[in-house]
Amino acid sequence: MDSSQTTKMYPWKEIIPRMEEIRAEATDQFIAAWKNAQSRRTHDFTWHETMGYVIVKRDDAARRMVLSPRGPELLTEMGLVFDPGSVSTHPQDPGAADWDIAAAGPAAEAAETRWRPAHARFALRCEPPYLRAFSLEHLALQTTQCLRERRRILKSRLDPDEMLLSISQFPLLGTGTYIDHQGAPNGPLLRSQLLPDICLNSQPPFTLEIGGIVDRRGVVPYTGVPVFRDTNTVWPFIDEDLPADPYKGGILAQPCESNRDSACVMGNSTVATATPSAAAAPADLNANGLPSDALWDARLNSQPPPLSRPLLLEPPSNKNCVLLDSPLFGIGSGGVLRVTLCAADLDEARSLHDQLAPISAIMAALTAATPIVKGHLVNRDCYWDVQCSTVDDRSAQERGIVPLTTAKGTLLKSRYGSIDMYLGPDETRADPAFRRVYNDCHFTYDKESFWKMKEDHGIDSLLALHVSRLFVRDIHYASENMLGAGDAGSAMSGQEHFKRFLGCSRQNICLYPPNKCTSSGWEVEFMSLEAQLTDAENAAFITFIVLLSRVIISYRLNLYLPISLMDQNMARSQRVNAAGEQLFFFRRDVFGGRDGKSNGSGSISKRANLAPSRNIKSTSTGAERGKRGMNCSGVYTKAEYVELSVDEILNGSEAFGVTGILNIIFTYLSTMRLEYDVEQALRRQLLLVKRRASGKLCTLATWMRNFVRTHPEYQNDSVVSQSINYDMLRAMNDIEEGRVAAPELLG
Repeated sequence: MDSSQTTKMYPWKEIIPRMEEIRAEATDQFIAAWKNAQSRRTHDFTWHETMGYVIVKRDDAARRMVLSPRGPELLTEMGLVFDPGSVSTHPQDPGAADWDIAAAGPAAEAAETRWRPAHARFALRCEPPYLRAFSLEHLALQTTQCLRERRRILKSRLDPDEMLLSISQFPLLGTGTYIDHQGAPNGPLLRSQLLPDICLNSQPPFTLEIGGIVDRRGVVPYTGVPVFRDTNTVWPFIDEDLPADPYKGGILAQPCESNRDSACVMGNSTVATATPSAAAAPADLNANGLPSDALWDARLNSQPPPLSRPLLLEPPSNKNCVLLDSPLFGIGSGGVLRVTLCAADLDEARSLHDQLAPISAIMAALTAATPIVKGHLVNRDCYWDVQCSTVDDRSAQERGIVPLTTAKGTLLKSRYGSIDMYLGPDETRADPAFRRVYNDCHFTYDKESFWKMKEDHGIDSLLALHVSRLFVRDIHYASENMLGAGDAGSAMSGQEHFKRFLGCSRQNICLYPPNKCTSSGWEVEFMSLEAQLTDAENAAFITFIVLLSRVIISYRLNLYLPISLMDQNMARSQRVNAAGEQLFFFRRDVFGGRDGKSNGSGSISKRANLAPSRNIKSTSTGAERGKRGMNCSGVYTKAEYVELSVDEILNGSEAFGVTGILNIIFTYLSTMRLEYDVEQALRRQLLLVKRRASGKLCTLATWMRNFVRTHPEYQNDSVVSQSINYDMLRAMNDIEEGRVAAPELLG
C-alpha cells in the first residue's frame, strides 16, 4: 500500500509555530467554499454510506480468535495506491462521469468500491465510487445487494482461516492474546501498555494523529469503562493491567518546548454561552428558563468568567472500571456505519444538520453493539463515549484540572462528541421553528476567525460560530504542501487545511462544505450509528436515515430541543438495553412550531419511572401511566418536550399525542406512487427498525450480552474468556453468512 509519491509529513510539535498560519489559511478556504456555493444550487439530493470491517483470524484447534493485521496487504492486492499527504477520498459526483449506479447494478458498483485504510491494521473502510442519486427503487432493491457484493469481494481475498465482521470493537482488544504476531507493548508509536505497535497502521497520517493526541494532552489518555456487575464479579473491581494514576504510572508524552500550555498554542478565542448565570435578571430568561435572544446576543461578545468548578477533578480511577490507554481504542479500530447526505444547498444542509441531531441518540440506542470491552462485560451497550474519551487531547488547563494561565479557555467536550450548537437558518431567512435559546450550552470558539467570517465576508453569526469552533483545536499533523506552498496555497487552490481541522473534530452530526475536487454540494454526515452484524441490518438503517432526511425536508419537521437535553439523551442512549428501558427527551409535536409559537407550554414533562413502555399494557390510559411517574396526563398534552421511549418516538403513542417518526415515513411512501414491489421492499426494511424499536427484536449488544451470560463456560464474573469469545464470533459469522438463524435479532 506504499505510495510511489512520498509526501513529507510533519508532527504536531513541529507545526506549533505555524499553527496560526494554518488556522488562517483554513479560514480563508472555508470562506472561498462558502462564496463559491452562493451562486449555484447543486444537482438533486445525493447520498453515500461509509462502511468499516474488522478482519479476524480463527484458530479452531485452540478455540481462539485473534485480529489479523493484514489490512494494508489486502488493500495493496486490490490496487490501492495511498498518498499520505492527500486529503481523504470522497465519492465522485455521478454527473462528473458517464456512470449510473442504479443501472450498473450491485456487482458493477462493488467492483469500483473505494477501499481505504483505517488507523488499525486489522480494520478497513469503504465507500461507493460515486454519490448515489436519490432513488427509492435503488434503496429498496439494491442497497442490501451492494453491501453484500462488496463484502463478498473482500472475503474472496481472505485466507481460509480469516473472517470479515462488521463489529464496532473486537471484544478482547487489549487483553491476553488478541492479534496475530502480537509482540510486546510499549512501542514508540502507540506508547501503550496494552497495545503493541503492530496494531497501528504504519502510514504517517495514522501514526502522527495518534502521536499528536498523546503529545497534545501531555499524557497517554486513560479511559475508564464501568464494568457490568454480575453475581460473581469481584467487587470492587480493580483493573490490574494499568496503574490507577496515569500521571504516575502511565507513559508520559515528551514535554513541549514552548512555555505555553502545550494544547493551547492558538489564536484569540472566547467562549459563547447561552447558559444563564446566577446573576441573570429574570427578564433575561424566557418561559423555559433559558436565556432570551437579546441575552444570547449580548453574551456572544462578552468573556464570561471561568467555570466555578473543574470539568475533571482527577484522572480516571481504575475502581470498578476497565482501563484503556490508547487513542487506537477509539479511532479506526472497528467497524463503522455512517450515512452522508449531500443537500441541494446550504439552507437544506443546515436544516438536516439541526433536525437529525436530536434523533442521533435514538439511533445510537437502537444500533447498540458494544457490550464487551477488553474482555469484560461492561455497564453500557454503546461505544460512543468511550470513543470520544480515548481521542480526547485537551490539556489539563482545557479540562479544568488546573487553573487557566496560558490556555485561552476551558473546553467542555473532547474533539469527538455531540454537537455544540444548532446552525439555524441564515439570518436573511426566517424559520420560526428555530429559537437561539436552544443553543443553551457553553462552547469555545476562535474569535479572530469568527469576526473575519462575519464582518469581513458576511457569513451569518451562527454559521461563523459553528466553523470557528473548529479552530480552538489544533490539527495533529500537516503535509509539506500545507506548510510550503506559501502564496500558491491560496484559498482558491484547495481545501486541505480546512479539511484537516474537520477530520480531527467529529460530532454526532457533521457539516462539510462543497467539495471542490468532486463537485459535490454541502454535506451532512450522520455519525452515531454503530455497525450492524449483517448487510440487511446495515441497509435497513441506511434506508431509514435517507428516508428521514427526505421527510424532514418535505414535511418541514421540527425536532428541535435544547442542546442540554440532547446531551442527556446521548448519555442515556449508551446504557444497558437503552432501546427498551430508557426514556428520551423528544419534541411532542414534530409538526408544530413553524408558526413561531412553541406549540406547548414550554414545560418539560418528566417521568420518575424509566420503565419501558412495552411493560405497560397497551390499554393503559395516560392517567394510569401517570401513576408510574408522570406529573399528570394533562401535562403531556401541553408540554413542548416529553420523555418518551424509543418505541413511542419511532412508532408513536396515542396516549401522548405522538405521531411516530416511522409512521410519518410510511405516510411519505404512500404518497410516492411506487411500484408494489418497491414499496413492499422498503416497508420490509423499515419493519426491522420498527420491530427493534418496539422490543420485538433485540439489539446486537443485547444478543451478545445474552450469549455470554448463557454460555456454559461463563462464571457469572463479567469475564469473557477466549473460548467464549471464539464461540460467540463463530456464531456471529454464521449468522452473517446465513448458516444460522437468529430470530431474536433479525426476525
